[in-house]
Amino acid sequence: MSALSIVTPAKPTSGAFVQGFVASGLLAAIQNQSRRPVADQRALRLALQGGTALAAGTAAAQAWQHQDIGRALTALAVGAAGVMAIEHLMKETKENDDGQEKA
Repeated sequence: MSALSIVTPAKPTSGAFVQGFVASGLLAAIQNQSRRPVADQRALRLALQGGTALAAGTAAAQAWQHQDIGRALTALAVGAAGVMAIEHLMKETKENDDGQEKA
């Protein structure tokens, strides 16, 4: 059996989401400009986006291995939509001088 014919076992996308969530959350919290880790809204947003992206990438890679291009493209599209939705829903807003929120 050649090395190319070995198929790796499928990783559940839920496990991939958790791995991406934790890894991205840690990076976002530690790479903050302050001297200590901060678990704020920015870190949560990046953690959710990282989990979503890794889960979509895992699903797309598994579909690609099975030569299911339609499912791979669907996973890519759903992942991109998920990351964009998280960005939109958790967009950081700032208030201007008169108390009105501005994006």
